[in-house]
Amino acid sequence: MITRESKPRPAAQSAGQPRARRRRCRARALAVAAIAGTIALAGVHDDARATLLSIDTSALAGVLARLDFSIIDGDAEFGNNSFTITSITTNGSLGAADCSLGCVGGPPFTISDALGLGQFVQDLTLATTLSFEFTFTSNYAGSGAPDRSALLLLDAASNFSLLDTDLDFPSAPVPVQDALLVVDHAPGAGIRIATASNPSVPIAVAEPDAAALVALGLVLLGDLSIRRRRARVSTATAAVPQGSRWPSTDSSRGE
Repeated sequence: MITRESKPRPAAQSAGQPRARRRRCRARALAVAAIAGTIALAGVHDDARATLLSIDTSALAGVLARLDFSIIDGDAEFGNNSFTITSITTNGSLGAADCSLGCVGGPPFTISDALGLGQFVQDLTLATTLSFEFTFTSNYAGSGAPDRSALLLLDAASNFSLLDTDLDFPSAPVPVQDALLVVDHAPGAGIRIATASNPSVPIAVAEPDAAALVALGLVLLGDLSIRRRRARVSTATAAVPQGSRWPSTDSSRGE
């Protein structure tokens, strides 16, 4: 009788494989949590973290302009809020700066409502890009209206606005017109940017730390995906038996 040996079983997993799998699971969970946390916090500003604002000024290239940052008291609690500007960059050229009214520094420049009004002015020749980072406080005394900071883009010669924007609050307790950026200094008030302007100057706001967190999460997920593919190839290779699947028949055995 001809006998046939049973099909060889795949080699048993090494003792280290379960531990490696657990490590990959933990890393994946951390990566997913990082991305999910960033998405959940989108629009929620941390006062201590710098926010990057970028403006496409292509429509005003070559214009002599003036960045006018101001903070105005609204709650009659003088000196309880500030707004700080750092890292102003442009592919145009920066001119003179004025930090004399409720303003200190150079750079960074910090304006406060200690005098009821704080102002920082930066002259520049516009090209196609303009950006800066800023931080602010969010203290509200509870009476009146929250203190308000705003950014205007003015003509350097006339001090009239170069833009007509949709951030117009002429009748508000703390009025502002044709602003590019408005920050109300109160918990949870958030940041407002102009979404329409004439001429058009698209604005983007991002928190660099959040962007870095998303990028890190995506890198971790990509690395885990590569590791899983390698592990599958390694396991498949180890499972293939050496030599022929079926042993050769021994004709000398009797039937």
